[in-house]
Amino acid sequence: MPRSRDMVLTRSYIERGIIIWETLLALFVLLSVVVGSIEVVRYLGTLALRPAGAPPQDPYSTFQALISHVLLLVVGLELGIMLIRHTPGSVIEVLMYVAARKMLGPQTTLVEFLVGVAAIGGLFAVRKFLFVARIEAGEHLLSAATPVSAANQIANVHMPGKMARTLGGVVAHLAEEEGVDLAPHRTFRVADATIEVVAVTDGVVESVRVARVDRDS
Repeated sequence: MPRSRDMVLTRSYIERGIIIWETLLALFVLLSVVVGSIEVVRYLGTLALRPAGAPPQDPYSTFQALISHVLLLVVGLELGIMLIRHTPGSVIEVLMYVAARKMLGPQTTLVEFLVGVAAIGGLFAVRKFLFVARIEAGEHLLSAATPVSAANQIANVHMPGKMARTLGGVVAHLAEEEGVDLAPHRTFRVADATIEVVAVTDGVVESVRVARVDRDS
């Protein structure tokens, strides 16, 4: 039992360190996007103003470069969101913007364009049909790395975010409070939700099942 608790605490500390580092990386990405936004002003100036006597420019190429640069900035923003939220939706959105930017490249062929369209269509299908691993009778099978805020939205529950940032952290916190080990089928109650441990590897929770329950039950 003590060894199991030590493993849980060690995992919790590692998770917190990773979360802090990812948050710092997200801030660096945001700063890069802010600096990169200055380039948008230059593109706008090129489109709107042309000095007298200057050779004519292709406005379409300039506009295409502008849109490509804007999409690159959007990819940066979505990447920052992905680092913070850790949700499948944020990963899919990053991939969609990357595919869209590739399609607008000046050297994109018709085949590459059609492949990009198919890729975006596939990502939309994944988002619609495979966004949650499995839903059964109001129960949601989720990764232990899912943020509490995202789990609340998916399962329509109101778990507090003060215990931990992820479902795995919440389970570790509750297990430590109750003095029990982490094992499959172990169930915990928090607010209007139950969290059942589904898979555990070497004392580390991999996935859980979240279900909404009546607060009075």
